[in-house]
Amino acid sequence: MADGTTSGCTPPATAEADLDAFLRHRDDVPVPCRTTLISSLSLLRRSDDPVVTFAGLPAACVPEFADGCQVELADGAEPLLRVTHPASSADELRQAASHAAGSGQLLLTPFRVASRTGCPSYAGVVTHWWTDRTPSGSDAVIAELMVRHVIALVDNERLMVAVAGAEDRAASLALEAISGRTINLATGVVMHQNGLGPEEAESQLRQSARQAGLGIVQVAASVVRAGSLAGPAASRTRPASGARDLPV
Repeated sequence: MADGTTSGCTPPATAEADLDAFLRHRDDVPVPCRTTLISSLSLLRRSDDPVVTFAGLPAACVPEFADGCQVELADGAEPLLRVTHPASSADELRQAASHAAGSGQLLLTPFRVASRTGCPSYAGVVTHWWTDRTPSGSDAVIAELMVRHVIALVDNERLMVAVAGAEDRAASLALEAISGRTINLATGVVMHQNGLGPEEAESQLRQSARQAGLGIVQVAASVVRAGSLAGPAASRTRPASGARDLPV
């Protein structure tokens, strides 16, 4: 029985803490150096794109877990990914797979992930093979756990992207609400200052912003702070005391 430790194969504590529970399903784990496998899996690239994360799995589990590994990934329309380690020609790969399948030394782990957080679904199969032994039930469990681990990495990154997007949208909505209130307050100040209607007052704010090369929210905030609209736009449109409009 493997005890999960081998001299010279101990990974950083954080890597073992992250993945030890993932691989500790029983005491007879058929991996010569489980800590090396844990360390390799901890280095998988995290991404919300399953192609990026699954592409690193073959190199992470060979030779620590199997003699060869291939990942095939698709989104239901066409293949997205096919990565094999060690890299082989198509003929060599077919021969190795045929030999492994004939001798019972081939292990297939299919998976399917439904659409989550608005991201597309995907499916595929991870194939492991050995040249000198037949995979055991423990191997099948470990292979399944590795696939679930990679899926969890992708799901976590997709969730983080969704959360960031929601936060951005919430921040944008809050900023729009604040900006709208500021413009409304400034429009009221200009209406009172120059005796204008709402549309004329807002038009004057926009004209002043264009002349100053600023955004209307910046000008509106300045008006709210100062209590008046200063500048050429205000003086040009402000009616003279006692004057009234005459027909042209």
